[in-house]
Amino acid sequence: MNRNEEYVMLRASIVEPPQLEYTVTRALKRNGKALRRVRLFGVPVGSLAACFLGFMLLVNLFPPFARACGGVPVLRELARAVSWSPSLSAAVEHDYVQPVGQEQSKDGITARVEYLIVDQKQLEIFYSLDSDRYEELESDASIKLPDNSDGYGSSSGSYGTSNGELRQMTVNFVERDMPERLTLLLDVYQNIYENGGTEPNTREESMEETYFGSHDREPDILAAFNFDLSFDPQFTAQGEIVEVGQTFQIDTQTLILERAEIYPTHLRLDFGYVPENTAWLKGLEFYVENERGERFDPVRNGLTASGDESSPSTVTYWMDSTYFRKSKELTLYIEQVRWLDKGREKIRLNLVTGEHDFLPDGAELAGIQRLDSGNLLTFRAKQYRENNMYCLWNGYLDENGEEQSFSSSGSSYTYQDLDTGEYLDGSTSGFFYETVPLPAAVGLEVWLKPVFTRVTDLPVPVKVPIR
Repeated sequence: MNRNEEYVMLRASIVEPPQLEYTVTRALKRNGKALRRVRLFGVPVGSLAACFLGFMLLVNLFPPFARACGGVPVLRELARAVSWSPSLSAAVEHDYVQPVGQEQSKDGITARVEYLIVDQKQLEIFYSLDSDRYEELESDASIKLPDNSDGYGSSSGSYGTSNGELRQMTVNFVERDMPERLTLLLDVYQNIYENGGTEPNTREESMEETYFGSHDREPDILAAFNFDLSFDPQFTAQGEIVEVGQTFQIDTQTLILERAEIYPTHLRLDFGYVPENTAWLKGLEFYVENERGERFDPVRNGLTASGDESSPSTVTYWMDSTYFRKSKELTLYIEQVRWLDKGREKIRLNLVTGEHDFLPDGAELAGIQRLDSGNLLTFRAKQYRENNMYCLWNGYLDENGEEQSFSSSGSSYTYQDLDTGEYLDGSTSGFFYETVPLPAAVGLEVWLKPVFTRVTDLPVPVKVPIR
């Protein structure tokens, strides 16, 4: 897997009470087959509530949107399913939807592909699963291209969707354009029981089991479906490339906004790599405005950014699309930049004393918990926007100096102090806690690989004209 496929996924916010300190992590790991591929952590509950409210306002206040959705029951459900995304909501509002209506039934399970939202670079598949025999069906969704090539990444935020309701799969093409057709593969299973039992397994896992236990058991597949999907060329040809070529400086570093790729489903900002810089670009807080003062924000749920093979920099950023707004002028406003300083790509930590090199800005070591299988490192980290958790670390170097990934990780707004037993709540002060496991074989010291090391806040945003 190359860096173009190593998509940087920001974690959604999940606020859990102290007694559920690591239950969220455990639940996510049970769906590990999908998570290993996309590292997608779903939509914040609060955001979902706001989205459904937004849908109701659209239906009641905007007659064109109500007329578009009101006559077709499934289309109404589609509008609800995409209400968290301004780009996809705009696509539905403007009838930018390809109906499919393919249905297959096997072994008491019916799978139905209802709609596609597709353009030159992104595919949204909306499908449903239903059964009179099984409850709480889940699916491992994947795609297969006609030539078996890659150059894309896929994600799904539909874990826990009830039978009969719309599920969603997203496919992003980075190294190539949308093909004329592809095959959707659905492996369907029932995920409410564990270990093949007849009753739900309610036993709470220990921290040792959660972070160091084996979670490789694959679910029993009840039915497998293959749907051949073809795309209407009027959709797959949609997109506009704006060559920008704007060079500017932030914090003595040179950045180049090379182009903006405007598609119906999203907008991509492509930045160039400058070898003379002393730090790699690793993250941005930004927004775009048009000539009418309408604001477009970065994608908050799903794919947010991607890297490049030539450097550790994060060079492409995903955001809400301006496609349906027909904007004549677009301006980028950058409010914060996160850097990985050259020479600080690894940070030493002594697992016995807790001594360490300078940690990334806004982070501190909260505690080291020693278990039989290894150590759990917990770090307190600053939120860089409200209700947002992210990854501090890209992995570590083992005793042989070889790069390793963490077998699992967990993030929470709460943390139990190892010395006092007190539960600390970072949500009220703008912090969260990230826990990563290190196997015992690592030794007395470890070199951690930070995602970034330094943060530059810009009280006055840097303005970059796009067009």
